Amino acid sequence: MIKCSSCGKDLAENEALIHKNSFGNKDIICKDCFKSITGIDYETFVYRRESAKQTFFAVLFCLAATLYAAATRGIEWGAIGIVLTIAVYLFASKAR
Repeated sequence: MIKCSSCGKDLAENEALIHKNSFGNKDIICKDCFKSITGIDYETFVYRRESAKQTFFAVLFCLAATLYAAATRGIEWGAIGIVLTIAVYLFASKAR
């Protein structure tokens, strides 16, 4: 069993979270303390992090396809690809 650095609650090893404070020290905290420290609950944090990762890879793929289209088909296709890449970024980051 591990103790939460903030509230002292006993935690199982798979429930413990590591939080880096403003001084750079790592603290072991529970999910309730995570919410009080960061302002959002842990499940929302995990969902947003995963969504950001997926958006990053989608935009990276679109940029690669845009460069390929511009190199093989011409600048017009590259301009269309940039517009579509921006659309993917905007719509992917707004999706909940």
